[in-house]
Amino acid sequence: MKNEALQILHKDFAICKKFLQTVSLALRKDGVSKYPIFVALHEDIDLDIGVPIIRSEETGTYFSINASHLEDFVNKKIIEKEKAEIFISNYKDPEKFCCIFFSEPEVSSFAFIPYSNDTVWEPKNREQLN
Repeated sequence: MKNEALQILHKDFAICKKFLQTVSLALRKDGVSKYPIFVALHEDIDLDIGVPIIRSEETGTYFSINASHLEDFVNKKIIEKEKAEIFISNYKDPEKFCCIFFSEPEVSSFAFIPYSNDTVWEPKNREQLN
């Protein structure tokens, strides 16, 4: 299911990547966080994190997307405070990569997708983050 979810996420990302890149820049420029995280949720998942910015019913995408950041993930204990440094060491340059946390009934994971091409990058220490 994880590979299927990543393929769907990749298709959705192609539709809205310019908008996500703009939101990421605004979060960083406004001093909200150095570590923006976009939360991709399907209608079956109710996860109270971030601010809704893209609704699947409006865009025709599979996932709806919320804008969030590392500090919010730590505050809500999705990422343990002690593991924040591991997350930061895996975090890719937000100018070039979009950090997305996607959640499906059977899998939740982080992915870093380059704004410039179609390759999907994922953290090397995934098991330490969950």
